[in-house]
Amino acid sequence: MTEIKLIGIDADDTLWQSETFFAEVEEKFLNLMSKYSSDTSLEKSLSSNEITNLRVFGYGVKSFTLSMIETAHLASGGNISSLDIKQIISWGKELLQHPVVLLDGVEDAIAELTRDFTVFIVTKGDLLHQRSKIEESGLDKLVAGFDIFHEKDPESYLDFLSERNVDPVNFLMAGNSLRSDVLPIVSIGGHAVHIPYELTWDYEKVAEGAVPKSGYKVIEGITELPNLVVDLHA
Repeated sequence: MTEIKLIGIDADDTLWQSETFFAEVEEKFLNLMSKYSSDTSLEKSLSSNEITNLRVFGYGVKSFTLSMIETAHLASGGNISSLDIKQIISWGKELLQHPVVLLDGVEDAIAELTRDFTVFIVTKGDLLHQRSKIEESGLDKLVAGFDIFHEKDPESYLDFLSERNVDPVNFLMAGNSLRSDVLPIVSIGGHAVHIPYELTWDYEKVAEGAVPKSGYKVIEGITELPNLVVDLHA
């Protein structure tokens, strides 16, 4: 028998859509840049710049927008027009102001889980933007609380659990990212549940050889999570 004392649920692409909107803006960006460069690796350059810039700008829309501007400058040889820079900035603003679109079944699943378990939204990224999305979603009224990590690594999870006097063996984390929601939890001895999303940001992708063969569950959607938790707990 496993006693689950605390459940953590990821936010972006687990509770609501996120990467879909980034992908739409990226496509617009690549179309915009086609008049400056015929480089077929521009998409890879943007991804590389974005990942490199994480150490400076952190996660989120603002970092993505600055990375697009930097990539545009480099790819255009410094000839990117101020009008096109303005367009890139406007796409960033649109992402920051985009309405929260919950994934199917999220509200019912969260409501069911919170009847018997303590549930936290556990995410990472831009503090203000993530907080505003959580509040706009209305899910903050259902869960016990939320925490926005700087990075989802084993140390951050252990600090989070220590603050709540919960042992990792009594913690379950569910999310769409193997890198952020599964691997760190497996490494500290907790219970991880992978809920794949249709799109995965390059940074969150994990090499096949790095994926553990056991220690976590995979479900198709969040609607399956309440039954899985009950079965594990019982």
